[in-house]
Amino acid sequence: MIVLSNVSFSYKKQKEILKDINLEIKPGKITMIIGKNGSGKSTLCSLLANILKTKGKILVDDIDISKIDNISLRQKIGIVFQNPSYQIIFDKVYDDIKFVLDNLNLDNKDERILKALESMNILNLKNENPYEMSLGQKQRIALATWLSVSPKYLILDEVTSMIDYKGKKDIYNLITKLKKDGKGIIFSTNIMEELIYADEVIVLDKGLVKKVIKQEELLDNLDLLVDIGLEVPFILKTLKLLKDKGLDIKDVSEENILMKLKENL
Repeated sequence: MIVLSNVSFSYKKQKEILKDINLEIKPGKITMIIGKNGSGKSTLCSLLANILKTKGKILVDDIDISKIDNISLRQKIGIVFQNPSYQIIFDKVYDDIKFVLDNLNLDNKDERILKALESMNILNLKNENPYEMSLGQKQRIALATWLSVSPKYLILDEVTSMIDYKGKKDIYNLITKLKKDGKGIIFSTNIMEELIYADEVIVLDKGLVKKVIKQEELLDNLDLLVDIGLEVPFILKTLKLLKDKGLDIKDVSEENILMKLKENL
């Protein structure tokens, strides 16, 4: 479990971006972080990955991340950014992933790399130049890198905001699989439709945690999204209407939702 106690952050002498955050983030769950631009989502992700330093305390499985060496930390927590270009170094996909594994002193590198690339459906790109690839392909490479490391927690900071529909669906399938494998997914997003995949939703507003919403409570808290300036997407409005009709929809796939709508029209 990741535990945040009195976590605050400000850049130099600017006002606090995050203020006195207290949270628990569990493994085997998809935890989504939402809020308007400037609410502190990316800052919180960077604090969790120990890229930025907090005034408070962050524990990962009872270990203070400020006192753990980088090699041990990266086997606990990985992070993929909105722009994957920042995480690409070499001009060959295989070498780029191997570099990370070398730095973390992990064994079975070839097996790890090939399995990760296959999981992201980009095994055919292992010898290609990532600098010549599309943004969606680069994002898959960044994800494959952390799949090869296999940390207990994976932070995804708005990773779907710049890729196409198919790329988004691939990532949704991936996080669902990782959840089944017991991984903890921390998913920062501006795309409210993605909340259907969340087990818990952390709502940030002006640097504060407005509320932590459990999956079963989400449809009863749609007004909260409006209150903090976010738009409620059509799919959540639809699910709310179906719930109000007494339907319990556990399968939130498009196919199942459409089927339920046809049955109740």
